Amino acid sequence: MNKNINPTAKLLVNLVILLCSVCISDPFTIILLFMTCVIYGICSRAFTVNSLKTMMPMGVFALAMLWMNAAFARTDHARIIGTFVLFHFTDQGLAIGISIFFRILTISFSSILFISTTDADDLLLSLIQQCHLNPAIAYGVLTAFRFYPLMKSDLAQIDAAHQIRAAVHDKKGSGKISWYRKAIPLLASNIRRAEQVSVAMEARGFETGMHRTYHRSIRWKVSDTAFVTAACLLIAVILFVSWQMGWLLIFHRWKGF
Repeated sequence: MNKNINPTAKLLVNLVILLCSVCISDPFTIILLFMTCVIYGICSRAFTVNSLKTMMPMGVFALAMLWMNAAFARTDHARIIGTFVLFHFTDQGLAIGISIFFRILTISFSSILFISTTDADDLLLSLIQQCHLNPAIAYGVLTAFRFYPLMKSDLAQIDAAHQIRAAVHDKKGSGKISWYRKAIPLLASNIRRAEQVSVAMEARGFETGMHRTYHRSIRWKVSDTAFVTAACLLIAVILFVSWQMGWLLIFHRWKGF
């Protein structure tokens, strides 16, 4: 998903892909959706080393789901296609496992493509300006995201203070004493910071519903409409071809090859 595209347009396409991935039960259609996401990511050069590393845990989870369904899925009149030690792999179980495997990968690839090519500030501004999201909610979410790096610095300061005062320090940071010593001051500092932010937002009129102006405007362009239309048409073509071939199943267990 190109960075020049409106974040709301990318969000709409991503939601459509996620909805189709959740609803579709047959392996062939979900494989086509997965290949479409991969081809787009390659053509748009959206895949990076960091994004591929992020996908690795989901790939391992998808492989685990494939193996468990192939070996343990409850199926009727299934045909055994392989045996490994005490595990019997059936055709219907393998079909269910392949469907879940590519469903997880499709959701992961689409979501990571969206996250890696979308700036959080641009997304919230786009939702405010195009979708009329309440600015108080949008900026509250954005402020909550900004709390995370501040919490890391606060935790480092708390650790340093405990060491200076010769407090009992657990190297792994998992003991009850260490946990309470860190949690209570960290919670207090974040409550204080949240109260300050709420007062600042109220002083700037975020709850009054007034008309606001923005330093930077994110506009909906013709290219954004073309992007959403093309993506929806491509997904519709995939579903139509799958339906014509007799593959398409929605919210049903696939019965095998």
